[in-house]
Amino acid sequence: MEQAFNQINPFAVDRKSKYAVTSFPVTSEEDFKEKLKLLLKDKKFRSADHNITAYRILSPEGRLLEYKNDGYNSPSKETGAGVMMLEIMRQKKAENLCIVVTRWYGGIHLGADRFKHVRNATMEILKRV
Repeated sequence: MEQAFNQINPFAVDRKSKYAVTSFPVTSEEDFKEKLKLLLKDKKFRSADHNITAYRILSPEGRLLEYKNDGYNSPSKETGAGVMMLEIMRQKKAENLCIVVTRWYGGIHLGADRFKHVRNATMEILKRV
């Protein structure tokens, strides 16, 4: 994986579901798209059930761009997880950064615990950047 990626893989394993978290610097929406595409070139990330994504970019003009997505591949999505990640990034004043929390579903429903893992992964990766 390219040097620009900061990654904790695995971050957590719970009832056969596995989580990873990745962060990378971003300077524009195009930069985000290119780097996410690079991350998803890795088959293990591309085949994950959820790649929950959030970014905050401070443009050269001083405009703050924010984005969140609750997961790409799964029809169930992790509704609300992207918003939670974005809110943590706001609280920590993270800028020019994208975070991707990846989940490989293990076949056992985790209920609200799945959000605990997303929150903890987001907090931990922010400590490392």
